[in-house]
Amino acid sequence: MNFKQLKCLAVGCMAFDHVTRIFPIDHMLFPLADALWAAGHPRLADGILQWVPFLLGFIGRLAAPVFLFCIVNGFFHTHSVRKYLLRLTVAAVIAQPPYMWFDMAEQRLYGVPGPWQPVGLNILFTLAFGLAAIAAFDCCGRRNRHFTGLLAVLAAAAACHYLPCEGKEGYILLIFTIYLLRGRSRRVQAALLAPAVALSRIRLILMPFTDPAANWASWAMTASMNVAGNYFGTLIPLLYNGEKGEVKPWFQWSLYAFYPAHFALLAAIGWLRPPF
Repeated sequence: MNFKQLKCLAVGCMAFDHVTRIFPIDHMLFPLADALWAAGHPRLADGILQWVPFLLGFIGRLAAPVFLFCIVNGFFHTHSVRKYLLRLTVAAVIAQPPYMWFDMAEQRLYGVPGPWQPVGLNILFTLAFGLAAIAAFDCCGRRNRHFTGLLAVLAAAAACHYLPCEGKEGYILLIFTIYLLRGRSRRVQAALLAPAVALSRIRLILMPFTDPAANWASWAMTASMNVAGNYFGTLIPLLYNGEKGEVKPWFQWSLYAFYPAHFALLAAIGWLRPPF
């Protein structure tokens, strides 16, 4: 799998995840479930409504880890880290209003009571912080200032936590781990990415122990999807063959444009649809 194919896969998984937040899978399965209930198969109907959305939900969890890998790979292949970082930052700023509209439309569809819940910063900000972190660490490492480089990574993690950016410090940890594991065997990467993913989702993993009101059944499904799904996502780049693929200039810019554009389109649809 070349780099272009990895990016297309990540974009496709991301788009699927966002579309199903405006068009929920279980809602689309209601006609089938109704037919099964009418035919006297209530358990099958309930199982479809529960397990099909759960299993398909893993598709969306694959996207972010692939994007994180793309940032690390892009760092090692870009002609200018500064220009790369500038492109990410500009794209992040442009995408933020559509990202907020999308989130607000989703809250409206699901009938979130009271004032709108706060919306953090989109994942492009996280990727920009991650790129800056590994660039600083790499620069400091060449000067034998590893501790200073580590402080830069921690600063990026803190910024993503307090702003907050999508994925927060967990995604910075994964970007840094992918950076450190570059060049290692696939077996070593697969083994060491597992604890890194678990640590990046540690608050979710510990939720039942820190929140007495947590529902264990709901937590188990959410945790398995987000932890296992993210781990599977980190394994996909292990199929990377080192080739860039045929990439025209318009393709790179179309990816940057697609991110805010699909949020704007889905937000418009979300505001036009009646609440669930």
